[in-house]
Amino acid sequence: MFLPRFELIQPQSMQEVCNLLQEDRDQAILLAGGTALVVYLRYRLRQPTRVIGLKSLPTLKEISLNGDGTLVIGAMVSLKTIETSPLIKNHWPALAEAAQMVAVPPIRQQATLGGNLCLDTRCIFYNQSETFRSSQKNCFKLGGEVCHAVKKGTRCQSVCQSDLAPVLMALGAELKIASAAGERIVPLSTFFTGKGEKPNILKPDEILVEVIVPPSPPAVSVAYEKLRVREGMDFPMAGVAVSVKKNPEGYIEQVKPILGAVGTSPIEVSFEGKLLGGQTLTDDFLQTLAQEAMSRAHPVGNLAMDATYRRKMVGVLLKRALRRALSMPS
Repeated sequence: MFLPRFELIQPQSMQEVCNLLQEDRDQAILLAGGTALVVYLRYRLRQPTRVIGLKSLPTLKEISLNGDGTLVIGAMVSLKTIETSPLIKNHWPALAEAAQMVAVPPIRQQATLGGNLCLDTRCIFYNQSETFRSSQKNCFKLGGEVCHAVKKGTRCQSVCQSDLAPVLMALGAELKIASAAGERIVPLSTFFTGKGEKPNILKPDEILVEVIVPPSPPAVSVAYEKLRVREGMDFPMAGVAVSVKKNPEGYIEQVKPILGAVGTSPIEVSFEGKLLGGQTLTDDFLQTLAQEAMSRAHPVGNLAMDATYRRKMVGVLLKRALRRALSMPS
């Protein structure tokens, strides 16, 4: 469990980071908070020759508000900062609450927004020590041709367990990505590939720089609910973020749930056609939405909780999130 040998570099500018990634795109890896990466290194799931530390880049640690009300959060902003920021708590409370649900305070002090979004997909057969993995055939995620979680599986089913991704997708967030060739902005909804082996669209020479959150419309509320083994510290076994829009008469006009930790990427569920004419929050209405969400969730037996239970809890979490969102002031 000792760390492998590597060269640690602490660049002083974004340009230097991009140049280093371009020079050593196949062997370099970025170090943000390190709460996930250090474990991966000890497990030999990553064996880079060069680790590029980002702590000396203050521009990645900034939170700012643009003139149009858009929130810009640097990728190196800690989850603790997001959790306690008055700006975020007042205008995007669901984001602050989701950050508070991640792990424990010492972890949130180190863990970063960018790290949570770029978190590698996880599986109980993959996230193990090198000794454990040597006792079985390499899975799809390790370059093999087998899935240990699904008999006769044809693809990697490792799970996206980011807590902040579903909430930020519900908020309509975008990402700024940089490389030596320049910058690009992409919707967070297109960031995830749905492939366990390669969870996101980042190229080896690219880095996530900022998360851009649009102003929340006054009639829209967002809430997040999470299922975990231990309430205080674990990755989600399932999660549901939901965005709810009400019309001037107070009827529900739009519901947009994002399911987390039940697939290789967050899953957006569409309820188009089910809400025509507006609805109120009745038990029947909640059950209809819960059943639709459950029909889109297909977890497999690769986390610490039973897959059938996780799927059932998607409906429960959706109901809880909806009730919380609609109890929030518009």
